[in-house]
Amino acid sequence: MHLRHWLTATIGLVAATPAFADAMEMSGTGHGLSESTVHIVSEGHMLVALNTTYSSFGFDDPDNPMNGMSGPCFGAMEMKDGTVSGGGLCHYTDAGGNVVSTRWVPERIGEDGAVIGVWSISGGTGPWTEASGGGSFSSLTDRETGENTNTVTGSVTLP
Repeated sequence: MHLRHWLTATIGLVAATPAFADAMEMSGTGHGLSESTVHIVSEGHMLVALNTTYSSFGFDDPDNPMNGMSGPCFGAMEMKDGTVSGGGLCHYTDAGGNVVSTRWVPERIGEDGAVIGVWSISGGTGPWTEASGGGSFSSLTDRETGENTNTVTGSVTLP
């Protein structure tokens, strides 16, 4: 192959290769109202059904596409002999009206009573259809008022 043909083919290949999106590092806070139902199984063993409706998330970066998202999160946890397991899903709507679906998995209970764990994007509509990413969360609910504050960190990649 002549050098000219090789260069033309190489330039064409590079031009046809899709650009890869960069991951956006993020940290922010969501606010909402939580309801939970505790089912005692035995001493040191309980099941907890959780439902939180977030009114809004705000992120440090004003250009973060998750700013303003809202919606319900639901799931269940089992707490047995000091360990936590379970998980759930969230169905958020972003500021543009697109759906963002996430999963959450609890890992432990913090000293302040917050549920601490990991989250990941599982799909959505519009730009969230092929999005990926996740991170950690710390979700603390005031037991008297039901007010919930969910502090999240992580990274998200939109194609």
